[in-house]
Amino acid sequence: MPNTETIFGDSRQTNTVRPGQPGERRKGPVKKNGKGLIVGTIMCVVALAGVGIFFLAPKKSAGLYRLKTWNEAEVTSRTIANTVSATGVIELKNKETILSPQTARVSAVYAAEGDMVRKGQAIAQLVTDDLEWELVKSQAAYDEALRSAKKDDTSYEFSIRQQDISIKTAERNLANAKDNLEQTQGLFERNIASSSELSSAKNAVADASDSLELAKLNREQTVTQYELALTNRATDLAQKIKTIEDLKQSIADCTIRSGTNGKVYSLAVAVGDRVNSYATVAVVADPSDIQVGIDVAENRIGEVKAGNPVTVTIGDTAVKGSVTNIASSATTSSSSSASTVRVTADFSAVPPNAIVGGSVSTEIQVGIIENALVLPRGPYLSSGNYSNVYVISDNASAEKRAASFGISDGTVIQVVSGLEEGERIITSAYQEFIHLPTVSLAR
Repeated sequence: MPNTETIFGDSRQTNTVRPGQPGERRKGPVKKNGKGLIVGTIMCVVALAGVGIFFLAPKKSAGLYRLKTWNEAEVTSRTIANTVSATGVIELKNKETILSPQTARVSAVYAAEGDMVRKGQAIAQLVTDDLEWELVKSQAAYDEALRSAKKDDTSYEFSIRQQDISIKTAERNLANAKDNLEQTQGLFERNIASSSELSSAKNAVADASDSLELAKLNREQTVTQYELALTNRATDLAQKIKTIEDLKQSIADCTIRSGTNGKVYSLAVAVGDRVNSYATVAVVADPSDIQVGIDVAENRIGEVKAGNPVTVTIGDTAVKGSVTNIASSATTSSSSSASTVRVTADFSAVPPNAIVGGSVSTEIQVGIIENALVLPRGPYLSSGNYSNVYVISDNASAEKRAASFGISDGTVIQVVSGLEEGERIITSAYQEFIHLPTVSLAR
């Protein structure tokens, strides 16, 4: 006889009544429908809970992403160059800063920025009206000094001639006085002349001798004064000549010229401008005389030495060079807290596509690393943020693994940690699945 007890019925013992016996009870339809409703409700709740658990429970993502195409490479070991990577700027090695010689107005400009100029070529012209007027006055003063000097020379010549005549007269008078003294002395010895006459003759000789000495002294004084006047005159004329030459040079300097062959990199004046003394007018430099200024991180500057080889990348072109100078102090920019040290490098050959002021990337070779683990450089480096790679574990999947990288050497980059030689990794981009721990591979 089949079991007719309900699954979720009363747990107490129930007496069975045979049909037809007194006290028979039949199961009514209302009670049967109530129990079915309860069972159906419970089953619906269980089903809904199961659906919710299915959708809310975390899934294993590896089975949800299948990589159809990719690039892969093997971790290998090789000798690489130890380099310091940094950014740099192409700079002029030597440049001529042309200054205004004085405060003046610009009357003409003969060149423009970007023009090639020759040494001595005019670049701009300043107004020189004031200087030219000063030159006229200085020239007039010089001419007047020359006329005055000629007049003084003429007076000196006449004075010397007069004094020479006075000396000759004094010499004759002395000679006559001496003859008279000799005659008087003879007469006195014969008692013809008196002693007073002899004394007078002697006094006449003394007076004539004094007159001669005085005439000579006057001439000597005139010569000495004239020589002193000549010295003063020479100094004065030299000063006037210098003033004239300086004015002429200042006027010539107002035609501002290039002091070297090169390119006009900047021009700071225009017609009508008023410029101050020593203000910058233009900058001219040889465009082939260039170098690279490199900002090297302070924590790596100790590895850099003068003479280290440098590879400068300008666009798609790599140019060789070498370190020439290392600054003695570090600098910190306003946009970064990291300190850098300025390093300059010369090119082995001037690159044709170099633009002064253009940014470049540089690699300074500071040594050699032997048996370094390396991988090819590729999109995975940027899309993986240099910290994660996908290692191919079998032919069907790749697992995400943390790794760190070091220096780059051409087309390869050094693996510092996280990988072993012989392991293969995906080297194409990771953007679409970088958030997943595992991806499947569609072999």
